[in-house]
Amino acid sequence: MTFSRYDGGRCLVYLNEEKIENHVPADAPEGFKPVTAYAYTGPEDDGGTLIEAADDSRDSLINGVIRSRYSQTEEDAIKTHQILALTNPGHDKAADYASEWARFNMDRDEAIRTVDSWLE
Repeated sequence: MTFSRYDGGRCLVYLNEEKIENHVPADAPEGFKPVTAYAYTGPEDDGGTLIEAADDSRDSLINGVIRSRYSQTEEDAIKTHQILALTNPGHDKAADYASEWARFNMDRDEAIRTVDSWLE
């Protein structure tokens, strides 16, 4: 999958692609041969997601994908929690903060892989 420029500041992207083998639409006519279909998790009618991306650079697209999952405020809080967990490992929520950091980094790594696949 790739991205397409929607307007000057946004791109339409398709995230979390699910491949569906042997799909037959509910409204398919009798005798319809199954096809390979794809589903996406975005809020647009077709499953797409509009991301903020000032240009088509790798950094801008990665940031847009990350922002589709985390606001800047949420990311800042996660980073602050991680600093707290590292500087005070005995903190009551240190384990929760470590899990939160791991989830964020998994999402960040997925955003990087996704964008890199678009730019191949």
